[in-house]
Amino acid sequence: MASTARLHSFRIRASRADLDRWAAAAEAAGLPRTSWLRALAADASAGTRHPAALADELRLLRRELFACGNNLNQIAHRLNSGDHADPAPALEAFEVAAKTATDFLNDAHAPLRVGGTRRKKAAKAGRAAG
Repeated sequence: MASTARLHSFRIRASRADLDRWAAAAEAAGLPRTSWLRALAADASAGTRHPAALADELRLLRRELFACGNNLNQIAHRLNSGDHADPAPALEAFEVAAKTATDFLNDAHAPLRVGGTRRKKAAKAGRAAG
């Protein structure tokens, strides 16, 4: 079994504002700042977190949520005009978008949580390949 001893350290220069933001983010994740930074570095070195890919997914999620809002506005307009509309399609689209957003955000933060879905997926992929 490989040793997990941490024998090396390094220093970086950061502004007080950066340190404060990192400390707040680490606290929000329930981790000490050092563990939080280590998780980010490990995730980045594994190539699992790409800001451009995250931004693309967020744009897609925003588009889905706008479409749901548009559907709800159309239903409200029809109901306010005395017409009857079936809210099922809008509610179903909203549920799909909400689940997609929740799954995405859980996966985006998985390296910061033990047992996160990204870690579970990586472990399954490793077992399937090996």
